[in-house]
Formats: sequence, structure tokens, C-alpha cells
Amino acid sequence: MQKQAVTAALGMTLIEMVITIAVLGVAMSALISALASGISRSATPLWEGKALELSQAYLDEILAMRFDEAQPVGGGSVSSCSISSDGQSRSHFNDVDDYHGLTDAPPQLVETAIDMSEYAAYQVTVNVTCAGTEVGFSSDLYAKRITVTVTVPGGSARTLSAYKGNF
Repeated sequence: MQKQAVTAALGMTLIEMVITIAVLGVAMSALISALASGISRSATPLWEGKALELSQAYLDEILAMRFDEAQPVGGGSVSSCSISSDGQSRSHFNDVDDYHGLTDAPPQLVETAIDMSEYAAYQVTVNVTCAGTEVGFSSDLYAKRITVTVTVPGGSARTLSAYKGNF
């Protein structure tokens, strides 16, 4: 008589199944929490790019203006550095000072190829100060610092500054 070998049944026991489910559950929860953290910050690069584009567009518009109201068209000397917004409508701004204290929410650019509907939740604030000594001149008379602050939909502010000179 021949003996038949007894082979073990292939499969998983209930204990093995429970351990597998527990390990997979822990691994999945770690993976999902890592993904959720990344997804929550995924809009930040978009906001950063739009804030930079918007602040650069404002600076381009402002830097195209004259240094001061008293400066003749085409350049020339100015006897003092003063910041005085004329309080007129934006389309009549003709020098850097006119932008001081400007707050646009939503932003409004005078001439631009940018689709401004994408910026409805943004806010732009402009500050102009005399700053000749900041850039190495003996007097504040020769330069103004223009600071554009863009507040993004998340509530944080991004600031970009440039100098307008009067040499």
C-alpha cells in the first residue's frame, strides 16, 4: 500500500487576514494624510505667480510716470522730494506720487493684456516714499521707493518694491 502525502491547504487564515487589513489601514492612513497636506498647499504656487504678475504690472504702470509733478516732461531737476497724491481719478495720474495710498480691491490696471477677472479676490496697495539715501545718494531728493503689496485670496501679503530715480 502506498502512502499518500498530505499537502497543506493553500489560503489564508482569519488571523492573517485581520493582520493584513490592519497593516494596510495604517499604511493607507499615512499615505492619505501626506497627500492631503500637499493638496491643501497646491494653490500657493498659483497665488504666488499671479501676485508676482500683478505687482509687476502695477510697477510697470507706475514707473512709466514722471518722477514728480514739478519735474518737466522729459526730465530735469526737482528742488524737493515730496509725496503728494493729487486725489484725482486713476486715469489722470501723471506722476509716481499720485499712486501713493492707492488701494484696489479688486485690482484695476489702466492698460493691460491681463484678464483681470482672474484677480477678483486679490487686493493691491501702493506706497511711495522718498528714498534717495537708501540707494546711496546724499539726499532723498534723487529717488523714490514704490512698494506694491498684493494680498492673495489666502489672506497673506506679497510685497515687491522698485526705485524711480531723478538724476
